[in-house]
Amino acid sequence: MTVSAQASAAAAGIRTRPAPTCVVCGGAGHERHAGLVDRLFGAPGTWRLVGCGSEGCGLLWLDPTPLAEDLGLAYQAYYTHASPTHAGWRRAIARWIKQGHFASRFGYRVPAAVPKRLLAAAVRWNTNLCDAMDRMVFFLEPLPGGRLLDVGCGDGHSLAELRALGWEAEGVDFDPLAAKAAEARGIRVRVGSLEAQRYPDATFDAVTMSHLIEHVPDPVALLAECRRVLKPEGRLVAVTPNVDSLGHARFGRDWRGLEPPRHLQIFSATALERAARRAGLAVRTLRTLAGGARFIHAQSQQIAGAPASAADAWRFEREERAALRDRPGVGEELLLVAGRS
Repeated sequence: MTVSAQASAAAAGIRTRPAPTCVVCGGAGHERHAGLVDRLFGAPGTWRLVGCGSEGCGLLWLDPTPLAEDLGLAYQAYYTHASPTHAGWRRAIARWIKQGHFASRFGYRVPAAVPKRLLAAAVRWNTNLCDAMDRMVFFLEPLPGGRLLDVGCGDGHSLAELRALGWEAEGVDFDPLAAKAAEARGIRVRVGSLEAQRYPDATFDAVTMSHLIEHVPDPVALLAECRRVLKPEGRLVAVTPNVDSLGHARFGRDWRGLEPPRHLQIFSATALERAARRAGLAVRTLRTLAGGARFIHAQSQQIAGAPASAADAWRFEREERAALRDRPGVGEELLLVAGRS
């Protein structure tokens, strides 16, 4: 820990505490990236990321790390605060393609399914796009009337998709502005931490988390609470940035997945599996995804202050997809599917 980094964050309005050890395995941290600032959403402070020194763990985390009660200062201009916009014809076609994909891939019942399936078939060659659409429904098969909780639901975009497909879906988010945006979509949202909601045991058939576990101070406790509220045959599905991704190797300190100071830790596959098992979860699936590669490329270029183009992003996406054939651990995101053990 450096005194100057802690003082810089405190002076800017986000108070911090030392975080010398890994929250998953207790290993000591060694500096990986220093002097980081938030170039996307203007959160205050200068930050440092350290990596776990324990063999095989691979977790990255902020040291010093924000105090829990000051985390809201990092979200004052976050993207999840925007209200939903009215869709034009291009958005409508994209929605039909998504619905056709959900019907073909998972068996969801959608209106006018036949023409929508045909539209979806026309883009099936794009495996990255298919991965991205799969992620919108968290790789879940239909369960009409099934109860689903999205933890860290943000503006409720995924919940709106799942509700339209028959899930009894609701969300929880600690950011009241994001919750307000979700409510504008007609989504039922509670504000605060998952633990503070005091849901009864075995309430939900599915608990989902998209880019949430990296934002919380105690990820093992969060996973344990997810396990508690799951029904015995329920599923937890979590997606989070992958510290071992091709994008991190390519962009280093400018990689979009770092996102200081909101990302308190960034997981490797090993660290995420260890955290899940410590929480009492049985891991069913743990792999990487490349569906967000173009977005990561464009945002990382922006952070680096370098020019970017759609062609560059497409090339990076193709490169990552090709790399996954030989190195399946280099996708931009980790996918965890787990159940009660």
